[in-house]
Amino acid sequence: MAEVEDKRIRRTKRLLRQALAELMQEKEFKDITVTDLVERADINRGTFYVHYRDVYDLREKIENEMIEDFRAMVEDSLPSFDRPALRPMLKRAVDFVDENSTLVRSLLRASGAVSFEAKMMVIVEESRMMILQSKAKQYDRYVARFIAGGAVCMIEKWLADPNPPPKAVLVDMMDELLGKTVERMEL
Repeated sequence: MAEVEDKRIRRTKRLLRQALAELMQEKEFKDITVTDLVERADINRGTFYVHYRDVYDLREKIENEMIEDFRAMVEDSLPSFDRPALRPMLKRAVDFVDENSTLVRSLLRASGAVSFEAKMMVIVEESRMMILQSKAKQYDRYVARFIAGGAVCMIEKWLADPNPPPKAVLVDMMDELLGKTVERMEL
């Protein structure tokens, strides 16, 4: 019986996640109500309150799940001195964003105490510092922030573009730009 409940809970959360992403495309987050969500997700209002306090709690939990999934994906594919190419990590990151495009686009547009964009940038920054390990210099944190800002803004632009380049082209552009940045840092 517990497995059935787990499936129901996952289904409910997936429906609410999808409903929130759709509603955030249609109106400002501050204007979204629990009623809007439960009607869109076609679930009972009481079911919503079993899992979340309010719409802000739902968004925060969704953001945290997305960020943790993104962090795990990035850390799992981090290049190292043994495997220096950034391309596989970039491809996985772009695939992740593409697979979750509606939700990522919505969360990037929304503002909060700490924005989704800022959280993504922190992951990119931390990843850059992990690659450098003990070789990191003081200015590397600034370069890591620069790289993070550029990478997240490119993703944001790609998601907003009505006629975006294919994923492979975006990965090529990011790989080329990041490669140039890394080369210049080593000079």
